Amino acid sequence: MILNCRIMTADNHARVAEERGAVDRLSNLPINAIQNIIGHMPIRDAARTSILSSKWRYIWAEYPEVVLDEQFYAEIMRNNTQYFFMIEYVNKVNGILFQHLGPILKFVLDIPELYSTQYSRIDQWLLFVSRKDVTKLILHNRSPNPYKVPCYAFSCPKLAHISVTKCIFSAPNSEGFFGKLSHLVLETVTFQFSVLNLPQLVQLELQNCFGIQLLCVSAPSLRLLYLLDNDDLDLSYYITCKDLEEVCIGLSDGVEHDKLDKNITLTKLLGCWPELKCLYLNGSFLKHLAAGDIPQRLPIDQVNSLIYLTPFRITYHCAEIACILCLLQSALNLSELEIWADEQIIYDEKTVSYLKEPDLMKQSFKGLQTVIMKMFEGSTSELLLVKLLLFCSPSLERMCIEENQDLDPLERLNTSKELLRFSRASPKVEVIFNQGIET
Repeated sequence: MILNCRIMTADNHARVAEERGAVDRLSNLPINAIQNIIGHMPIRDAARTSILSSKWRYIWAEYPEVVLDEQFYAEIMRNNTQYFFMIEYVNKVNGILFQHLGPILKFVLDIPELYSTQYSRIDQWLLFVSRKDVTKLILHNRSPNPYKVPCYAFSCPKLAHISVTKCIFSAPNSEGFFGKLSHLVLETVTFQFSVLNLPQLVQLELQNCFGIQLLCVSAPSLRLLYLLDNDDLDLSYYITCKDLEEVCIGLSDGVEHDKLDKNITLTKLLGCWPELKCLYLNGSFLKHLAAGDIPQRLPIDQVNSLIYLTPFRITYHCAEIACILCLLQSALNLSELEIWADEQIIYDEKTVSYLKEPDLMKQSFKGLQTVIMKMFEGSTSELLLVKLLLFCSPSLERMCIEENQDLDPLERLNTSKELLRFSRASPKVEVIFNQGIET
């Protein structure tokens, strides 16, 4: 009752103000300012602005970004059963899309849990959007049922950014597709045979994907490459990308090393990417690279640009450590090293023996300024590596060691004492040993 009175009072004030010729300051803002306000609203609230006045009637419908994300469908789901939710959800998306005027430059669709029979509705929405000059398409499937993205979803010639999660992906075979595409992010995607000719692509991310062997890629302008936990690894399409600046390769534990290209060694791989600045490699892939001989030092021109190195999911296997030290010794401009240990660090007697070799202490990591070690357990191999890094890094300024959450307090105290005894080549290095943040 009180709320209704307030609304009536507000309506009366608005009517009186209009009759007196009062200025509606909000409605008289520039269109770009009003669209900026609408862009910060949930789309359901943005649609409701159409009833404010005749000036606002079409502003929201012309806004070039349509975001139908998880927040959008969660509000519809809150007070509905599954059956009525699907009916209302489809109706609301139809209303928002098919009343939209002008181009849709950005389209975000989070697919809720729908019956597979409803996927034809999504096909219709994507067909509509593909004709609206879309440049950024983000499609996330939250349903356990796979959704096959139709080829025409990618038919807009202006499409520059695609992000697809948990879908079946089949690229169109026609010429002219993806001519403007600069960013492609695919996660938990199952590929059908696809040939991707991507002349303008600068960023490619494939994570937890299946059917990698069915994917053929040509991306000569690529600068950022992420290949993480896929069901296969084929680098033949990427070793010719001479402009790559950032690379992340994480080999899934389920991939059989015997089936991978044995000709890809640390020397050959880095020799293909002369502009590489940031490198992320997981322990499993490092062990694959070390299947042959590991040189003590790479040719300087191969890693001259490398400034940031992150080995992750490291078990402190001897091959992993040998690769890391080879890169530290070779990359004279490498300034930051960040090591993420695996959840379970193995005890490898071979690693301990290797790290105790006196010749290792004769190395010099001259450019190294920052070392970060995460999930630290205080194992013998870890302590020996810390000792080596402190002794051989004359420019080191900061070493931050974040312990594993499960580390016993007494073990932590003993590890701290051990760290304090290590010799340091740099007089200004600060060693920080603290409890890691649980992730």
